Amino acid sequence: MATFGERFRELRKAMGLKQKELATKLSMAESTISMYEMEKREPDYETLEMIADFFNVDINYLIGRTDKTTYIPAIQSRFIVRKVPVFGRIPAGTPFEAIEDICGEVEVPTKYVNTEDLFGLLVVGDSMNRVIPDGYIALLQKTYTLENGEIGALLINEQDATLKKFFKLTDYVVLEPLSYNLEHKPTMIGSDGPEISVIGKLLWACSAKEL
Repeated sequence: MATFGERFRELRKAMGLKQKELATKLSMAESTISMYEMEKREPDYETLEMIADFFNVDINYLIGRTDKTTYIPAIQSRFIVRKVPVFGRIPAGTPFEAIEDICGEVEVPTKYVNTEDLFGLLVVGDSMNRVIPDGYIALLQKTYTLENGEIGALLINEQDATLKKFFKLTDYVVLEPLSYNLEHKPTMIGSDGPEISVIGKLLWACSAKEL
């Protein structure tokens, strides 16, 4: 059976796309496409779903578990159908004052076309780079609550914004970084600490190069 990298390259070539062209269509860095094809990096499950949707193949075919699939290249034109505004920046590191100015728009995958209350935030910092690299756009859905273990955008004292994995325990809230930089540590905030409010739940992320 083929590997993910081999199948990914085959599908790209079957559509007549160069790595740079595919990177633009998937809102990824060209270097990411190259690393996937050279098998120096593997996508997470959500990214696999996105790639499978783009090429109109099932995930088992994409990762080489089967040679049977339905492949219709023409479906590609329906992959991205909606744009949402990107509001300022949100730190993935030490919180700072949230910036609310609209700095552009981002195209989102078809799977979110009917999802309400979507918005984007430009991520700054490396404390979440296992999930979202510095300089990427986080696509979020507006919400006031998060389940334990979900990643969301939060306001601290109604002015400082941050993106973290969220846990609410009996006496305190834990904001956990997901970083390859081990200097980033979880933050524990008790009931007598600063006010924490949720503004959005992370759904997806993409490169900000189109802004």
